Amino acid sequence: MNNKYIDEIRGTVIPLPTPFNEDESVDHDSLRKYVEFLADSGIKNVMTTVGTSRYNLLNAEEIKAVNETVVKAAAGRMKTIVANPPFGRQADAIDFAEHSRQIGADLFLAYYPERYYGDEYLLDFFGKVSDAAGIGVLIHEMPMRNGLGGGSVQYPLSTLHKLLDIPNVVGLKEEALDMAYSGSVVRELADKAVIIGAGGGMSRYLRDYWSGAKAFLGGIGNFKAEVENDFYNAMQEKNYDKAYGIVNQIEIPLFQKLVPFGWHPSLKAILSLRGHMKEFERRPMKQSTSDERSKIDAILKENGW
Repeated sequence: MNNKYIDEIRGTVIPLPTPFNEDESVDHDSLRKYVEFLADSGIKNVMTTVGTSRYNLLNAEEIKAVNETVVKAAAGRMKTIVANPPFGRQADAIDFAEHSRQIGADLFLAYYPERYYGDEYLLDFFGKVSDAAGIGVLIHEMPMRNGLGGGSVQYPLSTLHKLLDIPNVVGLKEEALDMAYSGSVVRELADKAVIIGAGGGMSRYLRDYWSGAKAFLGGIGNFKAEVENDFYNAMQEKNYDKAYGIVNQIEIPLFQKLVPFGWHPSLKAILSLRGHMKEFERRPMKQSTSDERSKIDAILKENGW
């Protein structure tokens, strides 16, 4: 299969936090303005997903509404990747896939919501989802609970090859949580699939680039798009000194300072401090305290942000 999406999904892919009002309802007005801000900042790809978008805390209708707001706000200026939740029946995932096509999304990120009992169940699930979507489907690839003996199991590489032979299954959000295994996935599949490396941002892309990766999940780009755009452009121009400088002098020091607060709460705090959305979270998600917000603000100002 000629996978056109490998050329279309390149550079930073920004995962979208869901904004909330004080009563914990979804703030669609802020979400729309935030997506427009990213488009104005030169971001080419946005994604809703289980973790950053709080889809484990939203119900099905809220998730559909968020997906629709994102696609409408992007207005064709960016590639839009929308997701299903990490729960529900296969029929529900199929419904989300159909909805992603109906609202005009570019790709659908499919999360398999059950334990691993064998390849046949994964092949049936992604086959049915792919048929329903009619657009490019990405596998949310991360460890599954092992239904055949406890613990967890990675998507076997042999299984990923089979899944990527299904029409419309065009890639994966790679989140194996195992650096060695993630590296194997990229090395084996980068020529045939879109691979969006989750976690690590530009640092992760520096590692995976040499194995053929074309895209990476954003971090700093959520609020300072020019940093990740400059980094990606430097990599394409083979200006590796500049790219490594951005990672070592900006990204790594910033992450080291923010991770103790929790990356996802920190990101929401940053976006609220810079006027993109309110600071509120939906419990039980941790909301940054006033003291934490002050410290995070000081960290940003150290970089002139």
